[in-house]
Amino acid sequence: MALSIRLVRAVLAVAAIASCASWSANGQETTTTTVYTDPQPRRMGVLFTGDSITEQGDDPTVDGWVTLFQYQYQQGADIIVRGMSGYNSRWFLKYVMPTLEKELKDGVYIPSIITVWLGANDAVLTNGSNADMHVPLKDYTANMIKIVTKFQAAAPDAKIIMITPPHVDDAVRAKKAKEHSKGVVDRSDARSGRYAQACVEVATKTGVSVLDLYKLFHAMILATRNKHLKDGLHFSPSGHKIVYDKLQNLIRSKFPEEGKKLDVYQFPFVAKWREEDPYVPVNNTSA
Repeated sequence: MALSIRLVRAVLAVAAIASCASWSANGQETTTTTVYTDPQPRRMGVLFTGDSITEQGDDPTVDGWVTLFQYQYQQGADIIVRGMSGYNSRWFLKYVMPTLEKELKDGVYIPSIITVWLGANDAVLTNGSNADMHVPLKDYTANMIKIVTKFQAAAPDAKIIMITPPHVDDAVRAKKAKEHSKGVVDRSDARSGRYAQACVEVATKTGVSVLDLYKLFHAMILATRNKHLKDGLHFSPSGHKIVYDKLQNLIRSKFPEEGKKLDVYQFPFVAKWREEDPYVPVNNTSA
């Protein structure tokens, strides 16, 4: 009987597909295929975790990469953001992961995709103005392995994507150093590169996907890649757009089923009701 009920529900949930005009994240009108579903399914969840680079991704004043995801997919997906400014892998593992594990195991949200983006603060220089945030490279590697394996245990069906620490504009960080009482540079591009490589190695070791933004931006000439940063570390609007595009491309290429789910509306586009349930003067328009 239970199997029959599930089968009936599955049949009822089969999508009806219709073409309609929609707005893309950059404000251009595009024609897309919208998938209509049963109006009461569990929405797809996407969990973005990390430090201030993830936190600022949710900042609309810089067209943050997270806000672009939220705008594009809010009809069918819940975007959960846990971006902790200033956190390194040690603090995240020690103080954030226990809560996230409990939330995941309790079903507070059930993400289909989880991103893990840490390392920029681990990589600060030990003789710099933010030395208290430093985590040695081998400890960073061990922490990241633990974080990923904990996510794998708490959300076994989720697709996990690690993101490397980004590049650093050394010249801008040198200027920023004057704003700190110690007056010394806090981080360097070369040091961040070593942590980015460790991140890639952790992804390989744990069997998850990785978006190597450090390598991606270093494929650009110096002047070009640095214009995508607003302060030598965090992204400018153009940088956020690149992160959004590259992460979306990775999801759709590596995880096509999850990519398709992002396009599924929880409730039908209004064109359906304008055609099937329009106002007519003789009708009682109340529900």
